[in-house]
Amino acid sequence: MNADRHNSRHYQADFPSTVRSYCKRVFQPTRGEMVSLAVRQAWKTMVTGRPGPVVLDVPFDVFMEAAAEEAPKPEEWNANISSRCGADPEGVIKTVDMLLSAERPVILVGQGVRWGGACTELLRLAERLQIPVAASASGLGAIDAHHPLALGLVARGGHYQANHAARQADVLLALGVRFDDRTSSSWIPGYSFTIPPTKLIHVDIEPEEIGRNYPVALGLMADVRTFLRELHAELDRRADLGERADARRKWLEAIDGYRKEWDKLVAPGFSDDSRPINPQRAAFEIGRGLPEDAILVSDIGVHHNWLLGYTKPRRPDSLIGSMGFGPMGFGVAGVLGAKFAAPDRPCVSVCGDGAFFMHANVLGTAVEYDLPVVWVVWNNYAYASIRGLQRGYLGGRELATDFHHPKTGERYNPDFAAMACSAGVEGVRVDRAADLAEAVRSGVAANKPYLIDVDIAADVNPAGAGVWELPGLGQSKPSIGTRYQPG
Repeated sequence: MNADRHNSRHYQADFPSTVRSYCKRVFQPTRGEMVSLAVRQAWKTMVTGRPGPVVLDVPFDVFMEAAAEEAPKPEEWNANISSRCGADPEGVIKTVDMLLSAERPVILVGQGVRWGGACTELLRLAERLQIPVAASASGLGAIDAHHPLALGLVARGGHYQANHAARQADVLLALGVRFDDRTSSSWIPGYSFTIPPTKLIHVDIEPEEIGRNYPVALGLMADVRTFLRELHAELDRRADLGERADARRKWLEAIDGYRKEWDKLVAPGFSDDSRPINPQRAAFEIGRGLPEDAILVSDIGVHHNWLLGYTKPRRPDSLIGSMGFGPMGFGVAGVLGAKFAAPDRPCVSVCGDGAFFMHANVLGTAVEYDLPVVWVVWNNYAYASIRGLQRGYLGGRELATDFHHPKTGERYNPDFAAMACSAGVEGVRVDRAADLAEAVRSGVAANKPYLIDVDIAADVNPAGAGVWELPGLGQSKPSIGTRYQPG
């Protein structure tokens, strides 16, 4: 076969173009002397502004070339660069005025608070002004979920006290939030938010996010931590803050009533002993089995919805997920990265059976690098998220998303515990909800790679106070409450 025929059948992948859509920037040096500059630029792009991933794609032939100079340590090169810009001083004053005059204020936090290191300042502001704090899926953990001012999740599957408070708020201070369709109940007014008449103060380091999905009463481009420090400095100059905070007692009492309604709705799921295991009970038992300093890395799938609703993160890095891109396998391998970054903390992955089977090679990697991590395989014998969409759009039918044995029709999956054992990883199977928390504790205490294969029901959906609208399928219904209509 001549070269022309050979080349016509094989194509060199344009890798930079493949990844460009979901990273901040791609660097591809084509000569050895370009590598040093590319390393510096890649690191700076990664850590400045809104932090995010970059790709440094070095072709193998360039790796083999001699560089003109030794690449500097990028963290030292960028040590004196700060992108923690503050807000317009007039905007800070106006924010304080709006918060102090509000009767039903709510703070909404996103990932910008957690990764911006602003949690201490956030907690101080909430306690100082007695303002309740709700969170997007990426913001959970910015305030301890057990704190009396923590409302929990605002979303289509959000907690009633969070959704109902946020949609009634007269002033909403949004910090590092994107207002995506999940958080905003497909942007349908009255379920997650009612903007307007709610006056929105939106603070974000990325100006493109401000006013993108909702009109703002005040939009401020700023680093969230710097902004909150400016806010506290302005509050120091104000009088009668205690009286203003006391005036919020009626609002907080109403919210406490919403919380009790939610707790009553979901209470039965915490004691459900059915088999396969009720997913709400599974999420609760997993959380109960984790040490307080654990890092829980969630993969993508229906289990993520249950973890968001029924585990209670205590720290900014207690629960890590990937919301924007939805990559199956993130939690399967990401737990290894968590352990490398925090070797003294327990690291546990909760991953679906589909994602784990795609990336089961992590077992060998964990053994090779002696990483004591725990995988909890949420085994519901399905690509359940996709199956739900198929059933909705295809009249109850599904295609290749339910796992069954071809001869018996019984639920089928590999024996994941046996698969783990074959790689030198201890593996156990859990079929009863009452055994799950202790299995998690045992996995953490083993201090070695450990897998727990858990049989979990697939046909149960989490309750929620919001809604979701899909083209052609219409709008879902909330499990509690109704659409809020401002009076």
